[in-house]
Amino acid sequence: MSLARQAVKQAARSQSRSKPLPAPVLGWVSAQNQAAAKAGTALVLENWFPTSTGIKLWGGSQKHATVSLTDPCESVFTYIGGTTEKMFGATEDSIFDITSPVDADTPPAADVTGQTNGYYSTANFATVGGQFMYACNDLDRPQLYDGTTWTQITGVSTPAITGVSTVGLSHVSVYRNRLAFVQGGTMNVWFLPVDSIGGAAIQVSLAGVFKKGGSVLLTASWSLDSGDGLDDKFVVISTQGEFAVYQGSDPSDPADWSIVGVYDCPAPLGKNGTMRAGGDLIVLTEEGAVPISQAIAKDRAALALAAVSRNIQPDWTTDARQRRGLPWEIVKWSSRNRAIISCPVTGDDNTTPPWCYSVNLETGAWCKRTGWNTRCLTLYNEFVYFGSNDGAIYQADITGSDDGEIYYAKAVLAWDHLGAPGYEKTIIAARGQFTTQNTFIPQLSVSTDYSISTPSPPNVSTDFDSPGIWDVGVWDVAEWDTGIIAQPYNTRWVSIGQSGYVTAAQVQVSCGSVTTPSAELVIIDVLFEAGEVML
Repeated sequence: MSLARQAVKQAARSQSRSKPLPAPVLGWVSAQNQAAAKAGTALVLENWFPTSTGIKLWGGSQKHATVSLTDPCESVFTYIGGTTEKMFGATEDSIFDITSPVDADTPPAADVTGQTNGYYSTANFATVGGQFMYACNDLDRPQLYDGTTWTQITGVSTPAITGVSTVGLSHVSVYRNRLAFVQGGTMNVWFLPVDSIGGAAIQVSLAGVFKKGGSVLLTASWSLDSGDGLDDKFVVISTQGEFAVYQGSDPSDPADWSIVGVYDCPAPLGKNGTMRAGGDLIVLTEEGAVPISQAIAKDRAALALAAVSRNIQPDWTTDARQRRGLPWEIVKWSSRNRAIISCPVTGDDNTTPPWCYSVNLETGAWCKRTGWNTRCLTLYNEFVYFGSNDGAIYQADITGSDDGEIYYAKAVLAWDHLGAPGYEKTIIAARGQFTTQNTFIPQLSVSTDYSISTPSPPNVSTDFDSPGIWDVGVWDVAEWDTGIIAQPYNTRWVSIGQSGYVTAAQVQVSCGSVTTPSAELVIIDVLFEAGEVML
């Protein structure tokens, strides 16, 4: 008989109690009093994603392409032309088509060379003449892609932009069928004619609007509903955190163009740090991910409490301060109900740890994905890809390893008094209940008295392979045509033998398989005895 089973039997004969601890579906919460932590939250949630029913293991990552063996990938972006999608990566001096690379480890020939900045803003735009994508950085002339050919846009190119020097047009967005360009380092925004990729640009100056200095960083549309329509507003955000909201359709017509107001928010973290969420616009700032709808209604000092990221506010502000040397980005992954936020690796010799944030778009629950060097992000063909400081581009949440390397999932549930506050408790045993499509090796443990301590990770789970998947299952062993429906999986009771006044249950998994893991934690049961109150 195992020691754990003996402990459980002994506990059954004594004055023991059990307490079910549901999986932290509310996600990682660091902005709360630890002594009164809300049930369903986690102190640590690394490489587990919170769903509405539990927490699910993240998949790994796989190298898709390389744009440089020596320089970082500074941007990844996607061209969408009808049913055609293409993905591009950029270094400081070149743009590469990485849609279907021949070799993931070898940089392909560049489509565009001679650039001096690799940090791009892009916008897809359709006209009667075709499907196009503009790409703008802070130093060079814009590049226009038509699905086949790249064209450098000048005042005499075909097409051409006139009325403004195209050098240094740093950001591009779409507003009511017009392309809007930011003139980098200035307070100017320039609009093209309706449904046009060229023509005479119309100037909108923010010089008398923004009072805190700096320059225009980005523009975006903001809607009061979930689509594009006549209620759309045009938002201009400065490097200092001021933003102006305009309404109307024609910037050249005073009767059809007016300013709604000017508001103050924390400084934005990058020109690609915005996301449409329903009708709202989320902006990544130094104090959190702030909805524009809240920024116009609240004082700047109260915005942190209204931020989408308020549950992880202490960690967000620390990372924003330490990783401010590179811009942050966000990508919306609707098909998997999540958004991913880059926390770029910065510091001397890239000393900050590689990780990114993720949030459940339905529940607002947060988690952290460690091991991913997310310098830039894009959504291509319904999958997320990220470019890294090592010049490579990786596909996210695929396979069961990080490009062949082991990654470790760790969840530490919120501190719990187990229904007996003030009493010292001895945790006798614990077990976990999961749903899974494949086998894996979870490790349960506990921390006590507000000091998190996790044991060494368990053995690597290399057998995530589902038994009935073609070309994965073992012949004459796998049960074919059984489907891949997740099944309940309960661990055996494991002996714990730790004492304390307050307890946090923990689960760890080491991932290093070929197949993407499917395990989802539902609940952890703990068996304990309560002693006397110490006076």
